[in-house]
Amino acid sequence: MFQDNKEEALKRCNAICKNTLMETLNIEFIDIGADFLTASMPVNERVHQPDGVLHGGASVALAESVGSAASMMFLDISKVFVRGI
Repeated sequence: MFQDNKEEALKRCNAICKNTLMETLNIEFIDIGADFLTASMPVNERVHQPDGVLHGGASVALAESVGSAASMMFLDISKVFVRGI
């Protein structure tokens, strides 16, 4: 999918995040290549612990989101079922 149109692949990745945790955390897929998928997540009060530092759960949510999305992009999903990394 992404080899033909990188921008379209990123648009589709971001579109499927609507009304999900990824949207809540403002995770956005920003780059894709033959062997990588990159996303960003703002580090602000929405993902801070009460003492003002980044919550580890937010980091895990970012990693899980990117890993799962990359699996969907790079694997033949007609042959495997991706559910969490």
